[in-house]
Amino acid sequence: MSVGAIGTALAQQHLRNILAYLNMPTLGQPETFIQAKDGLFDDAGNIGEGSRKFLQDWMNQYVAWVKKHAG
Repeated sequence: MSVGAIGTALAQQHLRNILAYLNMPTLGQPETFIQAKDGLFDDAGNIGEGSRKFLQDWMNQYVAWVKKHAG
């Protein structure tokens, strides 16, 4: 077990490996690893400006992927 950024990335990647083994569909690209660190959230608890556009673009692609595979 590893703590910090490396541990977070390894845990997220391991979850993807488990889902692949179970033959669960996952969004292949874009791939993102999210770490709670300074700047991710502003003082009010909202997504910080520096991360907002990146995460919104990812969410838009994720929603399109879900709609494509829902059925």
